[in-house]
Amino acid sequence: MRLSLTALGGWCSDSAMGRLLDKLKRGAPAYDVKVERDGFTLIGKPDHIDEFSDIVREAADQAGEEFVVFTTSDGHKGYSQMFVMPLDDMAGL
Repeated sequence: MRLSLTALGGWCSDSAMGRLLDKLKRGAPAYDVKVERDGFTLIGKPDHIDEFSDIVREAADQAGEEFVVFTTSDGHKGYSQMFVMPLDDMAGL
């Protein structure tokens, strides 16, 4: 399921981290987005796992003040899923 930014409410920010958060929520060919109670899960597509793993690494590097991430390894050197939890405006879900 792919979601648009409007489906996720008012999570917009002008900071670099906020722009990454907005980008993650929009989805990409490498993953699907699933809305959860306290955030959203990105689910990597098996045929794009290297691209998805790069996205996960970027998000993990930028996590901090605006959001945190919890990653799931694919059992090798990549990632299969990432849960993203914004740290403000949780009512926007």
